[in-house]
Amino acid sequence: MARPNPNQMHDLKHKLVAERKALLDSTRQELARWGEHPMGELAGEVPDVGDESVATAVVALDHAVVQRHIAAIGNIDDALTRMRKHHYGICVDCGDEIAYARLAAFPTALRCIGCQEHHERIYAHEATPTL
Repeated sequence: MARPNPNQMHDLKHKLVAERKALLDSTRQELARWGEHPMGELAGEVPDVGDESVATAVVALDHAVVQRHIAAIGNIDDALTRMRKHHYGICVDCGDEIAYARLAAFPTALRCIGCQEHHERIYAHEATPTL
């Protein structure tokens, strides 16, 4: 498993920068839409319980989308920093190289496939709600 060559690295950087721009544009549009359509507008002047719950769900969904975009932008920024520091394509857990095929599919990858699988087995329960 070899790290990306210079041409592949250029392509990955271009892909990351383009994705970052798209996420920023989408986030800006979403935030502008929030300003144009406040919750009261979504629910109506005198909302009934159903209208209010739908408006609350729409706002919560929009908020979740923006939070996901912000997290993804942060991951891209981290990947670009790793590129600048020549640490990109090196697994944070084992220090081995991350295969180009993995990086092409998931350019912000921090771990090689083996370490990612291990990480998911150990930490999978943290994303699962418990009673």
